[in-house]
Amino acid sequence: MALTHKTIYWAGAGLILLMLVTGQARAEKKEQKTPFTLEQAYQTALQKNEQVAISAEQLTQEKQDIAVATSNLYPQLSAEAGYTRQKVTEISAGDTSLGSFGNPRDYGTLTLKLEQHIYQWGKVWSGRKIAEYYFESSKFRHIRRVKEILFNVSTRYYEVLLGRRAIEIAKNAVERAEKQLAQAQARFEVGVLTQTDVLRARVQVASSQEDLERAKNQYDIALENLALELGLEAVPDELTEPAEKTFTPVAVADLYQTALTNRKDLKQAEKEVRVAEKRVDFEQADYFPNISVEGSYTQTDESDLFFGEDDDWQATLKLSYPLFTGWRTTAEVDKAKSGLSQANEAMSRLKKEIRNQVRSVYLDIRTQKKVIQQLEEQVKAARRNYQQVNAQFEQGLVTAVDQVDAFTALNEAENRLAQAYYSYQLDQIRLELAMGTFQTDLAAKELPDDETY
Repeated sequence: MALTHKTIYWAGAGLILLMLVTGQARAEKKEQKTPFTLEQAYQTALQKNEQVAISAEQLTQEKQDIAVATSNLYPQLSAEAGYTRQKVTEISAGDTSLGSFGNPRDYGTLTLKLEQHIYQWGKVWSGRKIAEYYFESSKFRHIRRVKEILFNVSTRYYEVLLGRRAIEIAKNAVERAEKQLAQAQARFEVGVLTQTDVLRARVQVASSQEDLERAKNQYDIALENLALELGLEAVPDELTEPAEKTFTPVAVADLYQTALTNRKDLKQAEKEVRVAEKRVDFEQADYFPNISVEGSYTQTDESDLFFGEDDDWQATLKLSYPLFTGWRTTAEVDKAKSGLSQANEAMSRLKKEIRNQVRSVYLDIRTQKKVIQQLEEQVKAARRNYQQVNAQFEQGLVTAVDQVDAFTALNEAENRLAQAYYSYQLDQIRLELAMGTFQTDLAAKELPDDETY
């Protein structure tokens, strides 16, 4: 069956139309942003936030202190090469006590030296333990720091959500204000309202538009702050509202015990006490003798230097004891003991601060929960009041001032409810941070060299 020109024409037109529709659909799909969740924000911050990388590098550097402290347990081997040119001293033939050798003028030497620490009341081992305990405390410091960074991400994330909600409220307010202006103009035209009432409605529109612009500005600032915490130039996608958190009241004492078990900064403080204890042992070791071995082997190209030999060696067992150092050792020991007392006091203070943090956040959550319930009722009442006043305004039963008051009360109630809601959500994350249970597994994964704690 042969195809007519008409059939070919309509087939080509259909193909072109299909291509256009498909291309438009692809373009719209490309413009749609992929939802960006709070968990994705955490992962992005761990990879891109510069403060996380700085803390990890600091931990890597502190780990090398263990190798530095351990090196003192091993022999210290060094090499020394030298070339000497000196005045020639001739020995007279009658001086038989020195033999027939003269003082060489030019010669080269190669010397290997070995030093080995043997004993000083465990000073070297104490130094190594100090480095180990300090590194372990640094692990806890790093995990705690990462958690704080992730909490900052949470704060900025909820600020963006609050900013987005504030824009929605402001847009609704602008719509209501414009409707009020239309009502006022209509009633002015029929002689029910005055020009002053119309101007008041216009002021209300302008004020609502100003609030909308401010809300947009705050939203843009919140996005910039979130991008900074993520370590990005801009937030990549549209933020997704996290699942609503609900709080079940529990005993504060149980929350405090959980915090004592899980707070990494408390574990860091415990390790710092161990560091201070070992620091006392380290300084007290100077009260005892230091025993070490030193040895050297020298080879030369001038045999006259060693009376006909081309090499020489020596070994020395050394025992040294500082008889008087101007009371430096005593001062160092007293300083270390004071540092131990300071570390214990710091840990005691931290426990009190943790208890205070847990209690404070817990009370804030309970308060916010009650406030939200009250604000929800306020919003419902304000919305009903606005609708009633608006209807009464249409009937001429209330003034434009009453309408403005109802309008303002509704906007303020909606904004206070939004702020209270997101504060309530964020406070529950803050309580997890206070208890030390916030994102523990995720933070521990960022330890260098796959070390977990």
